[in-house]
Amino acid sequence: MIGVLLLLLATVLLVAGAELFVENAAAASRRLGVTVLAVGLLLAGAEPEELLTAALASGSGHPGLAAGDAIGANVTMLTATLGLAALIRPVPVGHRVRVYAVLSAVAGAFAALAVLGGHVGRLEGGLLVIAYVVLVGVIWRRERQPPVIGELAEMEEEGEKDRSPGLALLLTVVGLGVMTAGGAAAVEGATRVVRSLDQSDTAIGLTLLALATTAELFALVLAAARHDVGEVAVAGIVGSAAYNATATLGTAALVSPLATGSVLGPAIAAAVLPLALLVLARDGAVRRLGGAILVTSYAAYVALVLQG
Repeated sequence: MIGVLLLLLATVLLVAGAELFVENAAAASRRLGVTVLAVGLLLAGAEPEELLTAALASGSGHPGLAAGDAIGANVTMLTATLGLAALIRPVPVGHRVRVYAVLSAVAGAFAALAVLGGHVGRLEGGLLVIAYVVLVGVIWRRERQPPVIGELAEMEEEGEKDRSPGLALLLTVVGLGVMTAGGAAAVEGATRVVRSLDQSDTAIGLTLLALATTAELFALVLAAARHDVGEVAVAGIVGSAAYNATATLGTAALVSPLATGSVLGPAIAAAVLPLALLVLARDGAVRRLGGAILVTSYAAYVALVLQG
């Protein structure tokens, strides 16, 4: 009962935080001196609850849960989250998001290489964290000056009219904080609900825990769609996939070396999925057919993991 109540509370927090983030992202980007897309990539894309969950799981002797959550979250975001959103409304994938999707695939490839031997040590973990720092530098440099067109330009114009950049940045951070609290509640609720299930740590991490810790990004996608700025949410998912593949997995390995024998297949899938997203994006957006393919793929993935 408590688990169900926590999941309901999580839903409220996730929706409220996502709305607050989207409404203030444009003006916040002016305060930071970068584009709206960078706000999605770097702020929404950073997943502190994922990193904290994986680090705590690793430190408490559950390496399978840590690695499973980091990798499983990426598969979940790039299939279930984007797929369900595309079934509701076309999900835009513009040229600049495509570039970062490729970089996200590269980050996923790094993670797959790290787990290839069935063990991620502190050296590999440190290299993954460094890779994320380099990626942040690339995004920051690219997104400081490029021209903004289309829906992102409209979003920035609206942000300029609404409130001061400083206040908007504060409210954006508050929105992220509310989403993070919602994510934490979702994790705790899911953990309570599934505690009685007879599954391994890795299987739970790859599926149910990953689903709970990515719930805020689904809320963000829906909020962005309502505000006609879906590309910001897609940037957040692409950025989050890169973050989990490098910073989350790397930090968990720094806390305690990880045994990752059963996550290689999902890690390879997580590396390929950003490129699959580009294939499914027709006329600049993933539509209902692509969404159905992604959701079906997620269902097949869950069935394979839980049966394995």
